[in-house]
Amino acid sequence: MRAHSLVLVGGLVAATALGGCATMSSVKGPPMGGTVHMYKQGSGGDHANCYWIETPQGAVVVDVPLSITETKRMKGLMDRPYRIYITAAHPERFGGLDVMRQPGDVPAFTTPAVATEIQNHGDTRLAPLHREFGQDVPRHVNAPTPAVEERTQDMIGDDLEIDTLPLGPAESDASLALYLPKTGERIAGDVVAGGDHVDLTWGRSVVWQDRINELKALNPKLVYPGHGTPGGPELLDQTLAYLKYFHDAVAEKVKPGAPARISKADLAAIRQKMLLQYPKLGRPELLDKSIPAEYAVQLAALPPAPATPAAPGAPGQAPPAGAPAASPSAATAPPASSNSVDDLLNAGKK
Repeated sequence: MRAHSLVLVGGLVAATALGGCATMSSVKGPPMGGTVHMYKQGSGGDHANCYWIETPQGAVVVDVPLSITETKRMKGLMDRPYRIYITAAHPERFGGLDVMRQPGDVPAFTTPAVATEIQNHGDTRLAPLHREFGQDVPRHVNAPTPAVEERTQDMIGDDLEIDTLPLGPAESDASLALYLPKTGERIAGDVVAGGDHVDLTWGRSVVWQDRINELKALNPKLVYPGHGTPGGPELLDQTLAYLKYFHDAVAEKVKPGAPARISKADLAAIRQKMLLQYPKLGRPELLDKSIPAEYAVQLAALPPAPATPAAPGAPGQAPPAGAPAASPSAATAPPASSNSVDDLLNAGKK
């Protein structure tokens, strides 16, 4: 297969659609070049990246834009779609799927977990975006086929070999990554950040590190993130270092007896620490929901405090010999109820 430079397309066709104007520019690919094209959505699609690889059979598409307008725009940049993979159950990954599949119902695939999320929650996740942006965001999208149950190798024609790898919890409950072994290119989805803060709305800083290590084991040469700028394998190391630093920064405020919800002062202190450590990363607004979520998860994971022996004469213990009995009117305060992690997060699931 012939090599292609990375093509970056951002913005939107109409400012009245999802905000912003259409822009198009060709830029050099990551070091050593690559075969993957990239479409960067506008602000309505959270600037998420979508990708495709040209083949003689047509384009192999990885994720589609949120809006109908941008999906048509991306579709117009390729010869024709041949196969589609969806990496996660976020609207900015599947919103334009039905449009991209036309004509001829182009086959679309994902993992069973992602397909189930789209089936069960897709309409709910699209609804507020449809209300905000109107008909440019669909009310309903047919879920892709849940065909990728384990790591598999697919051949597209004689040249393109694709490894598909289902992944466990990271930003999402589940996701799908793709690897091109001949060129060492890894399309990682939202598991990897390219110069942005990561979305830790569900406080998965620890298990997310396992996902990074799974991707590192493949020794990719080029890495294409779900947001931000593609690069080399250093993106994996950078994301891993970020997750560890973020976890430890929050852990400093998580102690036995800490309040159920993080205080405004502690949230501001952690946010400032992250911004000082990572002053150039994009999407810093993610910290405002990531920090409370990580705090709630870490607090819920603390071991219960050991029981302390009751003092002589304490409620529930016999008084020492000769001591007056406790007044029958003496009462103890009921134990404080503990909130579940979901209550502490105080947010709807993505």
